[in-house]
Amino acid sequence: MGEPGPGMKKITHLLTTDEKAKEINFSGKHYGTFAEIGAGQEVARWFFQAGGAAGTVAKSMSAYDMTFSNAIYGTAHRFVSRERLREMLDHEYELLLERLGQERGDRSRFFVFADTVAARSHKFTGDGKGWMGIRFQTQPNCPPGNIVIHVRLKDDTNAEQMEVLGILGVNLVHAAFTHWRRPPEILNRLMDGIRPGRVEVDMVDFRGPMFQGVDNRLMSLRMVHSNLTPVALFSATGANLEAEDSFYGKSILLLRGHYRPITQFHLRMMERASAIFRNDPANKGKEIVEVNEITMRNLVRHRKAGMEDFLDRVDCMGALKKTVLVTGIFRFHRLAQYLTQRTKGSLGFVIGVPLLSKMLDEHFYNDLPGGIMEAMGRLFLPGVKLLVYPGYDPVDGKFVTGHTLKVPEPIREIHEYLVRRGKIVNLNATEKDLPPCSSSEILRNIRSGRPGWQENVPTPVVKLIQRRRLFG
Repeated sequence: MGEPGPGMKKITHLLTTDEKAKEINFSGKHYGTFAEIGAGQEVARWFFQAGGAAGTVAKSMSAYDMTFSNAIYGTAHRFVSRERLREMLDHEYELLLERLGQERGDRSRFFVFADTVAARSHKFTGDGKGWMGIRFQTQPNCPPGNIVIHVRLKDDTNAEQMEVLGILGVNLVHAAFTHWRRPPEILNRLMDGIRPGRVEVDMVDFRGPMFQGVDNRLMSLRMVHSNLTPVALFSATGANLEAEDSFYGKSILLLRGHYRPITQFHLRMMERASAIFRNDPANKGKEIVEVNEITMRNLVRHRKAGMEDFLDRVDCMGALKKTVLVTGIFRFHRLAQYLTQRTKGSLGFVIGVPLLSKMLDEHFYNDLPGGIMEAMGRLFLPGVKLLVYPGYDPVDGKFVTGHTLKVPEPIREIHEYLVRRGKIVNLNATEKDLPPCSSSEILRNIRSGRPGWQENVPTPVVKLIQRRRLFG
């Protein structure tokens, strides 16, 4: 557990939601505003029910109507958005300082909790989703810090989604006040009292003086590792992104790898795939997002290298302005399902012949009741294609394409059907376009100081590796 803030009792057991609210109410140290729009006053309700709310709650409000909300916070592009949450935090915190700063600024740690959430309703029957955040002081009169999260509510009823939203909000408030010195512990405490599968937290952002040493990319990795979310997405600058906001209405071209480091061959694969993908009539007029994906399996495989190795890889891709997706989803059919739920655009997986061969191995799907037939049905949803870079057949070593790969007899008709339907697309390349050495060999040469590896790595990445002595 992290160190309790002054005035908070040391935790000796896992507190219930009610106990957390009581502890904050009776600490006498924290004073602020709860502003909730879209899914009711679920978080504030816990603090009122716990008793002693007068010691914590300066104001509680719900601007449910869009016109009222816009009049108070300004006109946001979207009602349930990070932009709206920021406007809420800004407005309410300024009011706290303006109206209460002189009266109790020397003895109170001000805070604003805000959320804007769309829960299940008679008009909307999908997952609830929204933004939740807290701006808070750790000492009176000190600059505040921010914690912002994006949530997805998975329960089947509106009442259940609102209930779990309230619990999650109390967990965030209590964790912020109690564990601000240990941000990873804040993440650990978010799901206290929440059954697995009820909610996902797929984006987190720590900002402010007390979080200056926090790398939000590592927080993203921790979220995937601890199953708070199946994916974490961030930009080339290291900013955490929310997948649905980033992918909404766009087509996605994705290349999976371990990227130790990213090589010229990775770029060539994506370049060839991009040329075909962008000319697909289905993508006409659509923005295309090119994504480099790393699975947790690829990270865990190199666990000895630790977090620094992960950041080395991300920094190398950042040097090339790449968007990075970290996932806990190993199977492509599950990844396809996740991504197609977040955009109506097309989805292209860029793969090589060896991976295609594995994907067409029926033993690869022994865990599925429907075997390979089920997997193919779940993978090749509308708009999903495999863009296959040619290579050497894993069986006989001959140079083959995605269309000419030799497939075992029981699966051959499936392969032929997918080719005819345009679900398996060949990328234009010859045997001369294959890499002269593997990524593993490049990594060994970097570590041993053997010259020549630079020819197979993009120049900006070479400079970064040499300057910071990465992957050593």
